[in-house]
Amino acid sequence: MTPFGILRALARRISWGKRSFGFHPQDDRVLKKKAAFTLAEVLITLGIIGIVAAMTLPMLIAKYQKLVTVTQLKRTYSLLSNAYQMAVKDYGDSVYWDYPVTDENLQRVITNDEFLERYYLPYLQHQKKKSGLYKAYNFNGQDIQYDSIHSRGSSFRLSDGSCLTLWSNSQYVVLTTDVNCEKGPNIYGRDIFDIFELYYMNNKKPFIAGLDAFNSFSREQIINNNGCKAHTYRDGKQAACFAIIMYDGWQIKDDYPWK
Repeated sequence: MTPFGILRALARRISWGKRSFGFHPQDDRVLKKKAAFTLAEVLITLGIIGIVAAMTLPMLIAKYQKLVTVTQLKRTYSLLSNAYQMAVKDYGDSVYWDYPVTDENLQRVITNDEFLERYYLPYLQHQKKKSGLYKAYNFNGQDIQYDSIHSRGSSFRLSDGSCLTLWSNSQYVVLTTDVNCEKGPNIYGRDIFDIFELYYMNNKKPFIAGLDAFNSFSREQIINNNGCKAHTYRDGKQAACFAIIMYDGWQIKDDYPWK
């Protein structure tokens, strides 16, 4: 008999016992004894409840975690977008901003931290600089926090509980958020996302991170081959995971590589 069949049989037993009290009021002891559960029945019921809970709880937890992640991402993206607009008012179009690149003397014009501290952090409340960096991984377990062509700045804790950092190379800067700061799992596409990019090549035009990829590839390609699942600094679109979530209307669908 299946677990649900056992539950139905137990329900019928309880229902029968309750009806029996009306038929034989003169012998309450016998009727109460018939209506009671045995130890075996209680153990079976508890076992079934445990099995059902074990099957459903992981799905409920994952659904809740996805909702929390999306909510935090949306909030952080809004904060950064507003900060960008306020910085444009104070410093002019981002085309004219100073970027963390080397000049003709191979000296950095401005550091990653200085870029954030000038153009973003003044418009974000309660920021706190964190010393040192923790490792981050992709979905394959590879360490992708550093490599030879990217420079990463310090991490800053924001008032919404997320952390913000900036990495750069010879073409653009990328604002990266960790929705729960140094807490695990520290995986790109799970709790760490590249959410905003500014090019200082090609007229330095800002754009929403990763969404340009949809001009050349299908959604399936962005998830599997050219982006989120293959996320490394040398292979795929760095911001594809965030782009997929935003592209899907701020939700994490079933085919998203959630781990």
